[in-house]
Amino acid sequence: MQCSKQMNDLRELILICRRKSLLHSIIGFNIMQDWKEIKDEKDIETLLDLYGHFHDGCLREVHIVTRESITKELSMTFDGHLTATLLFQRQYKNPTVIELRFDNVEKLNFNPPASQFNSIIYDVTFKKVDNLFYWASEDNWEIGDNDAVWISGESVFWRERPELIGQVNRLNDE
Repeated sequence: MQCSKQMNDLRELILICRRKSLLHSIIGFNIMQDWKEIKDEKDIETLLDLYGHFHDGCLREVHIVTRESITKELSMTFDGHLTATLLFQRQYKNPTVIELRFDNVEKLNFNPPASQFNSIIYDVTFKKVDNLFYWASEDNWEIGDNDAVWISGESVFWRERPELIGQVNRLNDE
C-alpha cells in the first residue's frame, strides 16, 4: 500500500515537473543554466543585434523532444507539448554558436534546400505575435509562408554554446 502511494506521488511530481518544463534536465537539457529568456520584442532585438541577425550563419542541428514516453509498466504518458532546440553557427565571433530553445512548440516547418542550393542564412525574421514567438530563416517572412524554415512556440530561451562549433554531433549517428 505504501509503495503504491509513493508511485502515485512520484507520478504526480513528474507531471508537475513536466508542466513547469523542469524535466529537461532528465532528458538532456541543462535546467535554465545560462539560458536567457526572450520575453518581448526588446529581447528579440537585443539577440538579433548581438548575433548579427544570424547573417552568414547556418542551422547546424534541430532537436525535438516530446513528452510522450512508455513507463516500466508499459503504460503511456503524454501531454502533447514539444520542446525544440535549434543550434546555429555563424562566421563571426562573440558569439559564434548559439542555441535557441522553443518550449510548447506549435509548429516546426523544415524544408531542406535542393541540392543546387545552400543553407546560408542572410537575415531572419524573429517576432512575437499574440502569445507565440516565431523564428524564420528568411527576412520579411510572413506567417503561413512554408518555403522558409520556421518555428513557433509559446516561450523562447537562448544561450551561447562555443563548445559546439564545427561538425560536433550531440546525438549518436548509430
